[in-house]
Amino acid sequence: MKKYVLIFKTSIRTILDRSHLIGKLYQVSKEVKFATIDLDDEDFILRVESTKRNEDFISRFLLLEGHSVIFLAAFEKDELGRPLLQPAYY
Repeated sequence: MKKYVLIFKTSIRTILDRSHLIGKLYQVSKEVKFATIDLDDEDFILRVESTKRNEDFISRFLLLEGHSVIFLAAFEKDELGRPLLQPAYY
């Protein structure tokens, strides 16, 4: 099974928004295995580990929830969970 790390710049700024959106993201996408939002980063980075390259779905989801989002990069991980050397840019 392939694993991907998807990186997004977002407008998610509060702990409440972060909790709500991550919980809802797990509900609407079975492919999402882990998600975090760095509220201390100036770009409010969303990092998603997924079994599918579903950056378009995640972007649309965040837009529908009222947040701006910019997809930055995708990385494929090997079977041990280590990132492969070449990022898979959009």
